[in-house]
Amino acid sequence: MYTVLFNVAGYAIFAWLLLILLPAWRVTRRVAESAAFPVFLSILYLAGIVPLLMKTGLGVMADFGSAEGVTRLLASPDLALVAWIHILAFDQVVGMVIYRDNMANRYVPLPVQSVLLFATLMFGPVGFLSYYVLRAWSRSRRAALDHPAETEPVVGRVPAAGGMGTAMRRAASGALDLVRRERALTATALLGIALGIGCGTAMAIRGGELVGAEGHLRKAATFDIALGIYLLSLVMLVPLARFSRAGGWAWSGSLVLLTLYAFAMENVQVARGIDPRFTRVGSATDQVLGGFFFLAATGMIVSFAVLAWKILARRTDGADGPLLLSLRYAVAATFGAFGAGMWMSAAQGSRAGDAGSILPLHALGFHGLQALPLIAILLAWAGVSRARPWIHAAGVAWLVGCGAVAWQTAQGRAPVEPSAANVIAVAALLAWAAVAALAFRTWQRAEAAPTLLRPVSVTG
Repeated sequence: MYTVLFNVAGYAIFAWLLLILLPAWRVTRRVAESAAFPVFLSILYLAGIVPLLMKTGLGVMADFGSAEGVTRLLASPDLALVAWIHILAFDQVVGMVIYRDNMANRYVPLPVQSVLLFATLMFGPVGFLSYYVLRAWSRSRRAALDHPAETEPVVGRVPAAGGMGTAMRRAASGALDLVRRERALTATALLGIALGIGCGTAMAIRGGELVGAEGHLRKAATFDIALGIYLLSLVMLVPLARFSRAGGWAWSGSLVLLTLYAFAMENVQVARGIDPRFTRVGSATDQVLGGFFFLAATGMIVSFAVLAWKILARRTDGADGPLLLSLRYAVAATFGAFGAGMWMSAAQGSRAGDAGSILPLHALGFHGLQALPLIAILLAWAGVSRARPWIHAAGVAWLVGCGAVAWQTAQGRAPVEPSAANVIAVAALLAWAAVAALAFRTWQRAEAAPTLLRPVSVTG
């Protein structure tokens, strides 16, 4: 009986398909207004829970108060299937609430709504939390537009009053403009960060990271957050590529789909106790899905290559020249990070040799997307006219650091083991840090100047 109820409950997926794929269709609106599918699931739940309670008695509810009791209850196949229908019903209720609220108020665009509903389908509370945060942000933004604050007078490119605080607010405002242009990509990035936080929370509650034979919550959390930060970095770079409207939609849409698959594989498989990439205990289907995971990662590399090609094809002698120059180094570092990822795929893990780890090289390469453009941005904000030598210095230092870390890894040595490679890596990264500190100090001095009317030199 309970297996039949479980199978019949699967038909509720049609409601999710309507909500996610056809949100503006009038049939979808009617389905959402009627709440037919949550009612359908609730009836199935009632048909299952009543016979169970008649069989066990209401005393079974006392087990809900302890972890051991809940574990004991869910060990019963019949009760586990009924509990699953319970989850399906309330996930759909949450999905319907998100759909109705957003269709009435349009706090987020429809593509972002679909991403959030997919997240609710896969990881219920994560989808709701993401929508709640975006809804609150959208409402605060609308309130700010209804009651705009007075702007402070400016002189040239630097505020005449307010100093660094005003500059930071301007930078935040510019970042929000970029986020609004790439809302689906931003929502996907935030979903990844939320999933990472969720994995970290689960690890803290469980008191360990291992799930089953192969599932590692720490790896999942690191993957989710790192990929989310990577996507947010791309959001900031997309305007520099100057995609056509159709080209931009195709690029961001394909990247969003690839990333959602990666998030689903990483988190669902880890929750099942299976390595999402190189499982040895999973079924043949799990191994095939792991192969598709590799294809999704390859698709992300191709996506980045397209973005990089569009950006690097631009000349560096215009107003965006220093930033474009810094991105040439950042792109080289990022392809190094992708190469490290391929290395891990070939090695079927992050270990290299006896004690080496490929992960530091992988992370360092990707962080070039934030570390190198940051220096160009600070120098531009400061109005520096001769920024190129410092951008070259920072870029070369970062790439030398990546090369030294790769050397340490190829030798199979631990990341912290003393060696010539590590000495070079530390010296190179300190050189980058010195340039970054100089750029920050120059910007500070420019912000503090009461009347900045001309560019200043780095040594100013």
